[in-house]
Amino acid sequence: MSNLNDKNVGILCGGWSDEREVSLDSGKTAYKSLKGNNINAFLFDYKKDDIDILKDFIKYKRIDIVLNLIHGIGGEDGHVQDYLDRLGVKYIGSNAKSSSISFNKVLTKEVWIRNNLDTPRYLPLSNDITLSDIEKISNDKFILKPVESGSSVGIKIFNIDDFRLHKSSEILDKLLLKNIDSKNYFIEEFINAAEYTAPIINGHVFPIIKIETKREFYNYKAKYIDKDTIFSFPDLPNKILHKINLTCMKAFNSLGCSDWGRVDFFMNDKYSINLIEINSIPGMTSHSLVPKSAKKNGISYYELLLLLLKN
Repeated sequence: MSNLNDKNVGILCGGWSDEREVSLDSGKTAYKSLKGNNINAFLFDYKKDDIDILKDFIKYKRIDIVLNLIHGIGGEDGHVQDYLDRLGVKYIGSNAKSSSISFNKVLTKEVWIRNNLDTPRYLPLSNDITLSDIEKISNDKFILKPVESGSSVGIKIFNIDDFRLHKSSEILDKLLLKNIDSKNYFIEEFINAAEYTAPIINGHVFPIIKIETKREFYNYKAKYIDKDTIFSFPDLPNKILHKINLTCMKAFNSLGCSDWGRVDFFMNDKYSINLIEINSIPGMTSHSLVPKSAKKNGISYYELLLLLLKN
């Protein structure tokens, strides 16, 4: 980019969520890449929720544009985006409103349903939930999910048969939510299908990645600890690939997301798609999925950063 050498790029990372360590890795990797290519990049470990600290960093480093790589609460939920809007600094990624909606899994589902996009059936939790309520969305297994979280933190899978001998008043205890506000969780239908992810960069769907893990689902350990999780680029028929691209772009745009992100979805052997969630700030470590997908397109990590900064 011809004018990037004249700009100061601020990279936000760290944050205060349970995804802090992954975010630090993303930030340091991006910083090293930009600095190694003589870009005026400045790394900021934003570890405390204080707009004045962020304001000082932007002011004294004369930041022109921000690459926000804070994952999870604070970074992906519109909070930091709102700060950046108030400070009048340009940043890469979705705005505060779309970030807030896409980080909330229930709100995301409601938007997708209104737009005729398939997503696993769900049930908000309440103190008077009954077994019959759960059976309306699933006859076998079901998933317990936090309404707002990333990296599959806090997700658990249950067998519905384990609840048949319990009273309604005991269900929340059985779900391990005795001392947790049930409003922060919801139940989702278990989909027995392979998981895929579609990175989106500047309005284009990058190569689709299939995710295979020996665990029951692609959880935090499968993402960041396990060495045997398999990531592959499936050879899909052009007609199916076109369908996936259209579906993922519609899912992304319907939430008002912009610039970049990742759409996760299930797809069975009949190519039926069920949307899982949006990652508005995907991991950017050297081994993260978006850089893997870009590399499949012949785009290096640094070139990927340039694509993001181009906007």
